[in-house]
Amino acid sequence: MVVPITGITQEYETLKAAFLNRNYFAPLSNPKRILDIGTGTGQWAIEIGDEFPNAEVQATDLSPIQPSSVPENVHFFIDDASEEDWTLPPEHFDYIHTRILLGCFADFRDVIRRGLHYLQPGGFMESQEIMSTPCCNDGTMPLDWPFLEWSRFGNEAAEKAGRPLEVAHELKNWYEEAGFVDVQEAVFKLPVNSWPNDQHLKFLGGKWEQNLLAGLSGFSMALFSRELGWSKNEIEVIIPGIR
Repeated sequence: MVVPITGITQEYETLKAAFLNRNYFAPLSNPKRILDIGTGTGQWAIEIGDEFPNAEVQATDLSPIQPSSVPENVHFFIDDASEEDWTLPPEHFDYIHTRILLGCFADFRDVIRRGLHYLQPGGFMESQEIMSTPCCNDGTMPLDWPFLEWSRFGNEAAEKAGRPLEVAHELKNWYEEAGFVDVQEAVFKLPVNSWPNDQHLKFLGGKWEQNLLAGLSGFSMALFSRELGWSKNEIEVIIPGIR
């Protein structure tokens, strides 16, 4: 079973609010071994370790940016989930979790298939992803909206780099193709700024806007220059319109 969810610590706080303070949606009761892939700052793993003190929580990432003061049952490892062998016995984990790993893997399906291999029968795997391209459900988003165009350029650059961003809408099918059963999907709205009248969505939009603005220049410079061949001046020209 899996609960793929669409939806970075600003990222973490925003998704926590979007999920009404939940960290997971799988029906966990008494898990013994938990794996968090791409843990980042490790905040999710730390909170899960506190919630399930009898579980061993392993959290992996390529960067050693996690804190040293953590619950005794939480362990961080430098590891790459794209590797074929996770150096663990099959059917080892009760629960495997991923969150916002778009652009991290050449093929996310490989991670899902390996997850199934390392899950115990009856175990759960859950992925929480954002959709990289903004959507609009009332037809008022123009096709030349700068942020939409920026998103398209980002998707194009990521494809050229072999690290696609648009994976959220594929997760349910990929889990089913891998062999998971009773696959569940939930979609959450995440505004890109605080325009909504609904107070909850307004709060989420404000948080996500801060996150987007903080990462806009760095993301654009790295990806657009390397993969699209844009100059620094060309990138700097489009940034003000997007902001």
